[in-house]
Amino acid sequence: MTNIGREIESDITRATKQEWLVTNGIGGYASSTLPCINTRRYHGILIASQRPPIERIVMVSRLEETITIDGREYPLSTSIHKKKIEKPSGYLHLERFERNPLPVWYYQIRDVLVIKSLSMVYGQNTTIVTYKLLANGNDVTLKITPHYLFRDFHGNTYENVGIKDCLKLEDRQFTLKPFANAPQLYVRWDRGVFKEKLLWHKDVFLRVEEEKGLPSTEDDFSYGTLEVEKFSGSVSIAFSDQPITSFNPIDLRKREEQRLENITNSIQSNDKLLNDLLLAADQFIVERKSTGSKTIIAGYPWFSDWGRDSLIALPGLTLVTGRFEDAKSILRTFASSVKHGLIPNCFADVGNDASYNSVDASLWFFIAIYKFLEYTDDYDFVKKELFTAMTSIIEAFIDGTIYDIKMDPEDGLISAGNEDVQLTWMDVKVEGKTITPRNGKAVEINALWYNALRIYSIIQEKFGINSNDIKVLAKKVKFSFKKTFWNESGKYLYDYIKSDGTPDLDFRPNQIFAVYLPFELLEPKEEKIITDAVFARLYTSYGLRSLAPDDKKYEPFYHGDRVQRDKEYHQGTVWGFLIGPFITSYLKVNNHSIEAQLRASQMIEPFASHINNDECLGSISEIFDGNMPHKPSGCFAQAWSVAEVLRSYVEDIKGQKPTILY
Repeated sequence: MTNIGREIESDITRATKQEWLVTNGIGGYASSTLPCINTRRYHGILIASQRPPIERIVMVSRLEETITIDGREYPLSTSIHKKKIEKPSGYLHLERFERNPLPVWYYQIRDVLVIKSLSMVYGQNTTIVTYKLLANGNDVTLKITPHYLFRDFHGNTYENVGIKDCLKLEDRQFTLKPFANAPQLYVRWDRGVFKEKLLWHKDVFLRVEEEKGLPSTEDDFSYGTLEVEKFSGSVSIAFSDQPITSFNPIDLRKREEQRLENITNSIQSNDKLLNDLLLAADQFIVERKSTGSKTIIAGYPWFSDWGRDSLIALPGLTLVTGRFEDAKSILRTFASSVKHGLIPNCFADVGNDASYNSVDASLWFFIAIYKFLEYTDDYDFVKKELFTAMTSIIEAFIDGTIYDIKMDPEDGLISAGNEDVQLTWMDVKVEGKTITPRNGKAVEINALWYNALRIYSIIQEKFGINSNDIKVLAKKVKFSFKKTFWNESGKYLYDYIKSDGTPDLDFRPNQIFAVYLPFELLEPKEEKIITDAVFARLYTSYGLRSLAPDDKKYEPFYHGDRVQRDKEYHQGTVWGFLIGPFITSYLKVNNHSIEAQLRASQMIEPFASHINNDECLGSISEIFDGNMPHKPSGCFAQAWSVAEVLRSYVEDIKGQKPTILY
């Protein structure tokens, strides 16, 4: 349970830097800061996924709430317009915020306590907000005014004079459709009287968007207020993009609480960090309507499902947690989407299109399958559902496919990309220029390639298929890998070999994958040298830096407008997900000694603090500044960050790791 008191809640600057997130299993969510002051365009009470898990619409932006005690009105909510606080006392009445596991707010005004809670219905775009009152005999009236946007979650809304006469009020419910192509919103409550009144609220200030150099004000509108006079007990209001045919808010919340309790019970433990990670992991596993199967949201609040991210995250989110059917569904999703021998890099936010500009997603597919077999030994599923896709990937990489992805017949190594396209995870382009050009032979791509060949040959043999050709190729790749990437003078691995054959000398974390992946490419002594060098030059409390600080290109902080941030994205920024491969490698090269186990346990501790105190409470951020104090940034809840902390914590720290049966 996360419990934040007045020491933070009464400081509006600190309180609005901490956020909460509730998800619904289909890509929709609700999220804001602790005092419910929206600072992002992605904040809202109901962000509905119209075609799970994409096409997300901010339908309900915020709730304006007041209570009247014996004739005197007190605000519970706070709004900021053009950097000016309106109704400033709202957040000052917030006594405490809890996440246990759903968010709860406690407002104390005189001798009156208002307890607000929020939940979503799993599998539906439905948010329920409940208010419970302890009035101590006072005459209290509660007023709730919902504010709306009805826009794509990447955008901004401004006053539209065409919005009018769009509310249809019935008994304790209404529908709202502000313009022709908007989804219909259904609102229902269990107590009170709704009074109609259309108002536009101008220049709502979004602080985080201003920090990013993006449009930082927008207008939202309200269409009336729910008034509950002589308020006692509780009142609930629900928002949904589907008709609310029956409304039992207490039962709906209990059902979600029970579902979340079952998730924490999937691994029997009183370990708070483990329980937090299990709950965080659940938020990323969602339905994909177009395939009728499960997928993984790469990060909240803005990412959709990405092939690379999903496959790296799959072991931690689904296998460690025992969600094997979800793992099968996700693997099936990507197997069915293979094209040109490639796994999609990402699916579009709108429509059915997918982008295939990734060289490593297809290779991470093999690692995910290997981990799946470690946990399940389900070769039948692999044979029926995945093997054809695996074969098409291997053949495409050998023969060559789009984006200049091809095997060099001389050394068996994979070369990919050109000056105009980036295919590895360090993939930023700014104004047509690649910031981290890695076209050619990249170190982690070829470590993955060797492992994919080894995994494929094992599965071939299991299915009675001659694997000699693949085994011979794997041996060739292993020999070429060390010869090509080992920097004898620097005692580390080159990050990539350029198209002209010259090595890139940047010291980056990609080399750790050559130690982390299951099939060794180097001698134990060399693995130890690499891991120690990465530890000394790249390790931080929250993961590995993307570039060594002594490099002239190193950027210590991730800040500024979008162009500046993109230039800094892989030039020193710390990536949380890399802590998993590093911990696994560190323990491996130190033979899992008692001292190494102690050090590895200490590497997890900063995340235990982060998940309860920083950015999005209950999750782990995408990235952190390269320099102290390593401020979190990027997506406030990132799938592979959570997944790799969870995987390494359970498999490496707690020692609960299965082994594959050949």
